[in-house]
Amino acid sequence: MTTRLTRYLSLLFLQRLVVVALALVALLGVLDALSNADKLPAGAGFEGQMRYMWLRLPALFDRIVVFAFLLAALLTYASLFRRNELVSISASGISVFGQMRTLAPVVFVAGVVSALAIDIAAPPSTRALQAWLGAGALQEDAQTPEKLWLSDGPLLIELSSMQKDELSGITIFERNAEGAVVSVTMAETARPADGGWQLSNTSQRRFDGDAPREMSFWPSPQTPDSLQLLLAPPRDLAISNLLALSEMRGSGSRPSGAYLLWALNRILLPVTAIGFLFLAVPIMQVYGRRSNADLAVAAGVAAGFVYMVVDGILKTLAENGSLSPVLAVAFPILVLFCASLWLALDREVRK
Repeated sequence: MTTRLTRYLSLLFLQRLVVVALALVALLGVLDALSNADKLPAGAGFEGQMRYMWLRLPALFDRIVVFAFLLAALLTYASLFRRNELVSISASGISVFGQMRTLAPVVFVAGVVSALAIDIAAPPSTRALQAWLGAGALQEDAQTPEKLWLSDGPLLIELSSMQKDELSGITIFERNAEGAVVSVTMAETARPADGGWQLSNTSQRRFDGDAPREMSFWPSPQTPDSLQLLLAPPRDLAISNLLALSEMRGSGSRPSGAYLLWALNRILLPVTAIGFLFLAVPIMQVYGRRSNADLAVAAGVAAGFVYMVVDGILKTLAENGSLSPVLAVAFPILVLFCASLWLALDREVRK
């Protein structure tokens, strides 16, 4: 019976997970396309809107996936309640913890598949969107740096934007051995060349008493690919790139901890999904009137929103370098599991 129940509950959960994920992504995709219509080139039309929505799908799925797991678990139990199947499950001797164990494997596997899908699909879609609309199309909030800063030996470089392989709005600050700025070179554009970047339309101001020099070449190990990674939001990069950039020091507008933060967030996505399952199961242990199940679903959704708000605040602090990325990811998950186990014990005691 246990095997049959596992298959039945797993199928119910997966059906609702697919429906909820598609509905949330579609809704968020339409809202995102409408709010960012000004970023599309003139004359893009309906085809341009559809292309933008398609390229944004992996990123939008990443934003809603954990909440989709919570809603799917809540709706699965709402279905069991309305069919009076929850009473039968409880009467057969399967405890709240037993119900958790029954659904945990399928939730974990779905979480792993979701994390892999995001890791595979998000980076190429981000690169395509960046090549089409520029790095500005990837900026989702005020926390996203408008310009990219690089540390390249004695040089500090400020980049305004990157379109395909061409940089624009380049400002190069040259420092002496003591770290003082001795010259500022401005260039309109730069294109990749062997060993660095070829600058065009440059002008220079010096502060060390020497005459301005023509600087037509910027020697640098940075390539178009590496700069695209630094310009892209960390959340939209692959785990391998995130871990590599988390070891980086001295380049980029973001603290290196921001890359570790989103690497851990994606790696622990299946664990977060399990935590939401453990939260939903005890919340939905309601019997009696049908309205009780509706209230339980509302309570579960409210708990999920509280979790996401707290989680978002901690991640913002970690992205700014004010909080450890490990703590920002692990603390909400730990609190989620503790609250879920407390609720489950409370339901067991009341039986």
